[in-house]
Amino acid sequence: MNRRQFVRSGSLLLAATPAVLRASVEHDEPEKVRLGVIGTGIRGLYILNIIRQHFKNVEVVACCDINTQNLQLGLQLAAPGARSYQNYQELLSDEKVGAVLIATPLYLHYEMARKSVEAQKHTYCEKTMCHTIDQSKELVNRVRLSPFVFQVGYQQRYNSLYKKVRQLIQNGSCGKIMYVDCFWNRNGSWRRLVKDPGQERLLNWRMYREYSGGLMAELCSHQIDIVHMMLQTLPVAVSGLGGIDYWKDGRETFDNVTALFEYPEGVKARFTALTTNAHEGFRMKFYGTKATIEINRKAGQKGIIYPESPPQNPNWELDAISGATQTSWHDEEGIPIQVEGGTDDEASTTAALADFFACIHSGKKPVADVINGHWSTVAVCMANTSMFNHSIESWKETYRPD
Repeated sequence: MNRRQFVRSGSLLLAATPAVLRASVEHDEPEKVRLGVIGTGIRGLYILNIIRQHFKNVEVVACCDINTQNLQLGLQLAAPGARSYQNYQELLSDEKVGAVLIATPLYLHYEMARKSVEAQKHTYCEKTMCHTIDQSKELVNRVRLSPFVFQVGYQQRYNSLYKKVRQLIQNGSCGKIMYVDCFWNRNGSWRRLVKDPGQERLLNWRMYREYSGGLMAELCSHQIDIVHMMLQTLPVAVSGLGGIDYWKDGRETFDNVTALFEYPEGVKARFTALTTNAHEGFRMKFYGTKATIEINRKAGQKGIIYPESPPQNPNWELDAISGATQTSWHDEEGIPIQVEGGTDDEASTTAALADFFACIHSGKKPVADVINGHWSTVAVCMANTSMFNHSIESWKETYRPD
């Protein structure tokens, strides 16, 4: 593959243009989707805002939250006359609700998703899908027996940039990927202010192992899912380290994590999340034998490809399009990956919701389905077990659903 071919392939536009996306989002379907939202906290309200702005064929007919203030905020974004619930099982019993969106803490996902499937509702469950591998296997088996749509909130699978990177990796533009490096760093305790000590575990659930998978579940899970999507394979072993090394505030989940995943054929992927330094922000780097691709969310969700220099890659043909371009290669500036359409979280979440609602009408399986959710749950649990036990966790066939 010479440079001219590479630049041409790097400029290919994805089929999902803004016009197509708008059509899929704004087109009035024959029958409206009547949605109930369980969990109207930060993420739930964010999604409600997107639905209100972009989806004319979706009517939010019910909201549920145990926090009265959050519930009222959710109702303000719902359809007029939407019903309010503080018990999610009452919402699931509401015959007017045909689809459910679950945006609650991790430890509640399994029970709520399982009962939503049992209630014969189309279900969108935010990540990470389940807190344990056994929960995840059980949920997969239930979803397989249901004709209703089940989608997991891995919205990056719908992002035009990630789709393009996957295309470049799979068509051999980078050669063979042998290593992946992923960071999601921030500088802050991740703790919420609690005025009533009795609500500490309710509001700061991410700090406690009973309720949370910590940084690996809340942050790295997204990147783990993307690596699975790019490599089209699953880990064979995981070795991780973490600790409560800076924020000595009574938390049980680690304030820093690093896990090294081994995939078939010796491919390695490292996942790191910090709460004491935000320098790298969100980055993913795919190292191939011909080129490296970097996704930098801190710089506005941009993708850059860095070809290996000619001495190490003699088959790479430098046909001197311009001296400036050759200089940029030597300066390691890289070549931007061009895609059409938004690449931020709002665009990705909008596209993910569009797929969910479209699948409800068509009966098709969503891109981010229950199996994708299961494998990410398995990977997160393997990494956390490794870190807590100081062990190397090997893949087990028992992780597969029945």
